[in-house]
Amino acid sequence: MLTVQALSKMSFDFNGYHFDLKPGEKLLFANDVFALLPQNLQRAFQKTNTALPPFYDGEPLKGKTLFVFMQGAIGDVLCSTVALREVKRRYPDCKLWVAVSGRARPVLEKLSYIDKLFPHPAPIKEVVKANYMIKAVEMVNTPGFDNLNMVKWFLWKFRLYFAEDETPDVVVDEEIVKELTPVFEEVKKLSGKERVLLFHYLASSIHRTLPPKLLKEIEDLISEEYVPVICSLPDEDITVEVALDVYGIRAANLSYLMKDLKYLIASVYLSDVVITADTATLHIAGGLKKPIVFITGPIEASLRSETYPTVIPVRPNYIGQTCKAPCGIHATGEPCPEAKIKHQFYSPCLESIPPKVIYFALKDAELLCEKDYPKPEKCPLCDFSGNFSLFEVINQHRIFECPGCGLQFPYPVKAMDYDAAYQGKLINLLEFAETAYKSYIDLEKEEEKERKKWERVLRFNVLLPILSLLPQGKLLDIGCSTGYFLLIAKKYGFEVYGMEASKEAVELGRKKYKLNIAQALTFEELPEDFKGPYQVITAFEVIEHVENPLEFLKGIYALLERDGFAILSCPPYFKFENLSLSYRKYKWWYNDYPPHHLNRFKPWTLYYGLKLAGFEEVVIFTEPLLAGTVLEGITPKSVELTTQEGQKITLPKEVTTAILFDAMKPLYVNARYLGNFQFAIAVKGKSGINWERVLRDAIATSAVDIMWRDDRI
Repeated sequence: MLTVQALSKMSFDFNGYHFDLKPGEKLLFANDVFALLPQNLQRAFQKTNTALPPFYDGEPLKGKTLFVFMQGAIGDVLCSTVALREVKRRYPDCKLWVAVSGRARPVLEKLSYIDKLFPHPAPIKEVVKANYMIKAVEMVNTPGFDNLNMVKWFLWKFRLYFAEDETPDVVVDEEIVKELTPVFEEVKKLSGKERVLLFHYLASSIHRTLPPKLLKEIEDLISEEYVPVICSLPDEDITVEVALDVYGIRAANLSYLMKDLKYLIASVYLSDVVITADTATLHIAGGLKKPIVFITGPIEASLRSETYPTVIPVRPNYIGQTCKAPCGIHATGEPCPEAKIKHQFYSPCLESIPPKVIYFALKDAELLCEKDYPKPEKCPLCDFSGNFSLFEVINQHRIFECPGCGLQFPYPVKAMDYDAAYQGKLINLLEFAETAYKSYIDLEKEEEKERKKWERVLRFNVLLPILSLLPQGKLLDIGCSTGYFLLIAKKYGFEVYGMEASKEAVELGRKKYKLNIAQALTFEELPEDFKGPYQVITAFEVIEHVENPLEFLKGIYALLERDGFAILSCPPYFKFENLSLSYRKYKWWYNDYPPHHLNRFKPWTLYYGLKLAGFEEVVIFTEPLLAGTVLEGITPKSVELTTQEGQKITLPKEVTTAILFDAMKPLYVNARYLGNFQFAIAVKGKSGINWERVLRDAIATSAVDIMWRDDRI
């Protein structure tokens, strides 16, 4: 920020306001806003050192005046309303003054909790009357703004941290609604549809704008349910009509009616659902609590939409020659580097999103907005009863989280048809997910080759040292598929049995490798000679599929010998990727959602469930963290260094990646909980085994075995 004073009498228009200044009158500017002044006006001011109110740091505001100095785009200012409203809720008798650009002023001017609005630049004679001030300018490319959700950023700046309601306040002009209603009704009448989908494919930066052809592909999917409309503001792309003609898009282009922001707000209000790449439209629709699909490529979606309960964020799953989505580039005046390499205009990461995924996301957004829906009465693991928070909606399932044990689970719950899964007959988001069923039936001709193939898989390799410690005897592998782990266990001297729900997998395991596998979905369906007792029971990536996890664990306990061992694995909630990026919701390309996965376990959740089932010893760990796993959670970038002599040296991302991976070697052999598969070893009784030493050595030797296997020779 800087303060300046007029050197002479001045009259000019700037930043949406008219200013008449006398000589010596002072204004407060953001530095980047002052740089937008024409040079002749900049020379007409002199910089001064004026004492401003102290920055607000959470002090009580009873009876005080708080001055908020903002610039920001429309979307930013919409996000600020959450913090502004919360200040007034907590301190009703404080005075709230706000300076903002003329373009964004309509967002704030009818809000009852703002006592006074000032222009930006703001008159110093008014600013100094405040008790405290908040600086909300020069935000982009600062660490806080770039790494916090925008609503959360404003709450942080105001030292509030949380708000009663974290959606923006959006003022709807009733007169404009009356003006536009006949148009929307006519659009519905002509199309024969009852519902309107507002599609905003333009964004403030080229590299975040959606390809128009995507609207055509989405239009074909929604044609039986919605009529799409486009409502672009006057200062946005003027080639909208041309794009509609080129791609044969039937959407009603109402952009000619959008005189200003108030008309866009009214259009969102009159629409039933919204698909947008534009963040201003996102914040408007979020404030109005409309079902929204927010499509984003360069920017992490949660940074814009995390606090909105009606938004489904759709991210690309893209790795290119120059980037991995999200690249983090906030704004650019030209196509992104990856697009230029490919000689195209639109960002390839956005083009990589299948239109059908966006359609499924739209149906999930509608489900997210339903007010009356079935809620669980108790947790399927710990029996907690009470209020369960809704974590996300994905693939037409609501996922809740238990505050008692941390389990995430869907309700209502129903397991999937596994024969359909093996055959690839899935009509939902799992069409695009990387499920492993097809790889399970791609078998080697020779048993030894098949076994060695799976011994090289990290999540089984880490178990080899552990298997060598366990007493030999009967071993049951639950959900054994075609029997790949049975081949490993047989090598270690166990008498192996398998249990599998898929008829095709059972027949392949029996026929190919002569394995003793029973087709059964529950323990009650097992033949008598499969009902134990067993010395070891394994269940790899099974517990996340079962409808009643506690009953499942108790069933394992009952089938074990008195001194028996259970070894389970499941996806880890806190693997390295999730710790780096948080648990990103709506990972459509993944498979950790219903009906494929019914449960998500945090480490303590799995531990607690096994203790509830009766096991005396329980230890939790993951497979090793390796280089490929690290890349799922980070995006190495090139780095520019300056030597002491002033010479600039650029290290390409290949070099920075190599340095990073080498520096992380201690984690590869020591990380207990960061790998991509989570394990539990549970003992029915007391083993006498020093699990701390065993797990430390198992993880270390497995990491070495996978990365530096030739060292054994």
